[in-house]
Amino acid sequence: MPVIIRSTGKAVPARHCTNAELPAELGTSDEWIYSHTGIKARYLAGEGDTAVSLGTEACRKVLAKAGVTPDQVGLLLCSTTTPAYIGLPSTACLIQEQTGAVNATCFDLTAACSGFVYAVNTAVGMMECNQLDYALIVSTEVLSGICDWTDRSTCVLFGDAAGAVLLQRVSDAEAAGAGIGPFVSGSDGSGAMALFLNEKGFIQMDGHAVYDFAVASMTKIIRDLMEKEHLTESDVDYFVCHQANERILKASAKRLGYDFDKFVRKMGDYGNTSSASIPVALADMDAEGKLTKGTVVVLAAFGAGLTWGGAVLRF
Repeated sequence: MPVIIRSTGKAVPARHCTNAELPAELGTSDEWIYSHTGIKARYLAGEGDTAVSLGTEACRKVLAKAGVTPDQVGLLLCSTTTPAYIGLPSTACLIQEQTGAVNATCFDLTAACSGFVYAVNTAVGMMECNQLDYALIVSTEVLSGICDWTDRSTCVLFGDAAGAVLLQRVSDAEAAGAGIGPFVSGSDGSGAMALFLNEKGFIQMDGHAVYDFAVASMTKIIRDLMEKEHLTESDVDYFVCHQANERILKASAKRLGYDFDKFVRKMGDYGNTSSASIPVALADMDAEGKLTKGTVVVLAAFGAGLTWGGAVLRF
């Protein structure tokens, strides 16, 4: 039985910080940040904003939108780089308690910015094996807490947000051609030190190495998925990639020879929200009426680890 995306949702903190509002001591400017990244602003966590609170809000929204009660959910996967607790308990279990998804199996999954794709891939397999009707996937990140706010090479890039989707297993007749998959994924631990948390607990990044990896992995993911599904560019409505940097998307589109307008760009308002960036983008597209029956979307993500993954979505 196919698995479809039943509903989407997002949650962001109240504070929306523009480039102009960043600390003057950073010695940067709105023009420089935007021209190099495509980022104009980002949401930043305030008092009381946590991976749990944002993730819970996003999950409640997708359930309400779908008209599904929390006790119908059989699986709750949380992708996060910024868990509420290191090690235990899982952020997924804390979100379960807040949402009332009492019948869900819950656990966290860590694959940095590729986490949403990894979580959806995992959930689809578990739903098939265990005959689960519904699964909640939530990617929730409070990256401002692991940024060195004196390091302009990293702190200007990241933002806080949560994105969620409700997956549903349906019959072929109900799906009517919609569904999730196939997937591609991979990892390369030899590049682990290109992006990591340093001894102070802050993000440290080799920007050039990450850029090169991102463009190479994005083009490979998209080519592999297109080949697997025998798709041409005209068959795909949108390419929804990890929203890290507009230059990465532009370079990927150029290398593929594809129309850059098909590459969704949402980092302008959010910054890089790690694993939350793709589900947040999907939630915005859904709200804009872009995910209608017959829409074909290709996902592509890359992240620390190094990790990468992608999927084809049919709505």
